Amino acid sequence: MANGKYFAAGSPEEVASTCMKKSASFFNTLRANAYLDKLARMYRAYYGNYSDEADGHGHSISFAGEQGELVQLPINHFGNLARHIYVMVTSNRPVMEARAVNTDYKSQAQTYLANGILDYYMRERKLEDALKKATEMAIIMGSGFVKMEWNSSAGEIYDVDDETGETVTEGDAVFSTLSPFDVVVDGTKESWDNEWIIVRSFQNRYNLIAKYPELEQKLMAIPSKSEGSIYRVAVWSNDETDDIPVYEFYHKRTDAVPEGRYVLFCESDCVLLDAKLPYREIPVYRITAGDVLGTPYGYSPMFDVYPIQEGLNTLYSSVMSNQNAFAVQNIYVPRGADLSISSLDGALNIIEGNAKPESVQLTDTPAEVFKFIEMLNQAAETISGVNSVARGNPEASLKSGAALALVQSQAIQFISGLQQSYVRLIEDCGTSLINMLKDFAKTPKVIALVGKNNRSYLKEFTGEAISAINRVIVDVGNPLAKTLAGRVQMSEQLIQMGIVKNPTQYFQVLNTGRLDPMFEDEMDQFLLAQSENEKMLAGEPVFASVLDAHKQHIMDHRKVFSDPEMRKDPELLKNAHKHIQEHIDLLRGADPDLLQLLGEQPLNPPQGIPSSGQLPAGPMKNPTKASMQNSPMGDVMQPEQGLPQAGDPIIGQEGIENMPSIPQVPASALVNPDLQQQALGNVKQ
Repeated sequence: MANGKYFAAGSPEEVASTCMKKSASFFNTLRANAYLDKLARMYRAYYGNYSDEADGHGHSISFAGEQGELVQLPINHFGNLARHIYVMVTSNRPVMEARAVNTDYKSQAQTYLANGILDYYMRERKLEDALKKATEMAIIMGSGFVKMEWNSSAGEIYDVDDETGETVTEGDAVFSTLSPFDVVVDGTKESWDNEWIIVRSFQNRYNLIAKYPELEQKLMAIPSKSEGSIYRVAVWSNDETDDIPVYEFYHKRTDAVPEGRYVLFCESDCVLLDAKLPYREIPVYRITAGDVLGTPYGYSPMFDVYPIQEGLNTLYSSVMSNQNAFAVQNIYVPRGADLSISSLDGALNIIEGNAKPESVQLTDTPAEVFKFIEMLNQAAETISGVNSVARGNPEASLKSGAALALVQSQAIQFISGLQQSYVRLIEDCGTSLINMLKDFAKTPKVIALVGKNNRSYLKEFTGEAISAINRVIVDVGNPLAKTLAGRVQMSEQLIQMGIVKNPTQYFQVLNTGRLDPMFEDEMDQFLLAQSENEKMLAGEPVFASVLDAHKQHIMDHRKVFSDPEMRKDPELLKNAHKHIQEHIDLLRGADPDLLQLLGEQPLNPPQGIPSSGQLPAGPMKNPTKASMQNSPMGDVMQPEQGLPQAGDPIIGQEGIENMPSIPQVPASALVNPDLQQQALGNVKQ
């Protein structure tokens, strides 16, 4: 606040100037408390560079001391442990599931489309790569960030303006990963949750000039990222570049800034864009293994592993220095032995003298050194949570597969904090992606979805097609399913339970640990039944098919009768019962072999009514509408056949005529099993 005015409510130039000052103050604080130096050390250690920058870039043996007598031998356990944590967190793709506001069929159907869209962006648009890279940064440097934005110039060309010749593109969501060096928040806050955030990226100055030609002179004067002395991830090249730093200021919608704020700038006097916040929330999402309490800074257990790695480097170097100095054998010869150096040159020599020369062994390293190396290795594994089983070097006492799976699952449980943060990151990015598509995908977008049996098909959609989706959640699943031993054990149990019925399902569980493909057909039938319920409520006709899951459909259609208000609608009850009766008729009259193949139990025909295999001796009159007009059994029941009506004479196989009329079943019996049985009993009598 300056002069009684909130800085985020000032002019674009004032906001940009204040943001530059806040960024400088933020990094000065991090430099003063050595946090930036710590991040730099973590980064170098991850890639095995433990020597000073002036001495080289690591991955080689170097020498120190006045005469180069000390050998420096780094063995990078730090990077190995960090990569094992990374693999344990990211090796299995989490299952994202879109959630709708309502439970109606339209909303549930939109969740299927939304799930396909999320999977498409994870696979094809490289969202998963950004998520994994941010996770890797969080393991090494305490925190990582994913920034999402809508690029109106991205995507396929949708139309061309006939007058100007300008192309209109679909637009698309794009993703980028940011390091802790690229994100500035209010350092006085006690948590990451801030009202505003400043992020930095690097863009080609000439692309910016093409978009903002009026700022060409200012953009050309900005130092490139290789010229400016700025904090960023390690530099591997000093070549000239056209990339310059670009800053984005995001502010939430608050009482002080009701519409939020977004300012894009390169310098305080070079503002590219000023607008209200175009997104529903700030589209920058963070992942961290933990927080430094009372600060917005991230924390990683690898911070504690680093000094252990330095100790290991010292011990390994000591052993190597000793071996390097004394590995060539030394000869001891007493004074007056009358031996010359030349007499020891080569082999098969006759050595004459007054005393026997003896070798001097100086290569022995104390056993305590090797014991301490082992202790430090175990300490690093304990602190990082990556045990010997996860590293592929299990203890001799662990021999059974169940024991190995249990120990490895414990390692996964230890890093649950990072895993939970990874899940939140995916959920936040998935929800933000859906919201961006709902808000900005106004022209039809064509994407490749993966359908059943992993077959791809093209789908066109707009944001309206997923308007009912309000949240994306992630199912992480059982940690045991992330290990090979755990998946083998789980697959064997599923075979014993009869759930896995073919080799394809077995290998699917074994490779992915996912069970949802096994009930995909049941879910499709559930959605179909829901759709039919809604059509019946709307008064639309619905028809049963012999291939339906009849029992499941009948149970799902029973929901129509669960609402007391619905029971007051006789037309609805009539339509619902008629449709349920269609399923019953199909269970009685369809080919029993086909029903058994579908896993359905055929029903016996009611007593006194012949089955399809026992047709009456004479023609049957007046077939019911339910059995004729809406029945898909045209190949089973011919038009001249049908169920008997009240008062119709029936000539059965026993030659009985003029059977009593079938009494009318009251509507209440349609929803009450006891009354229905009673009514059927009256018929039998």
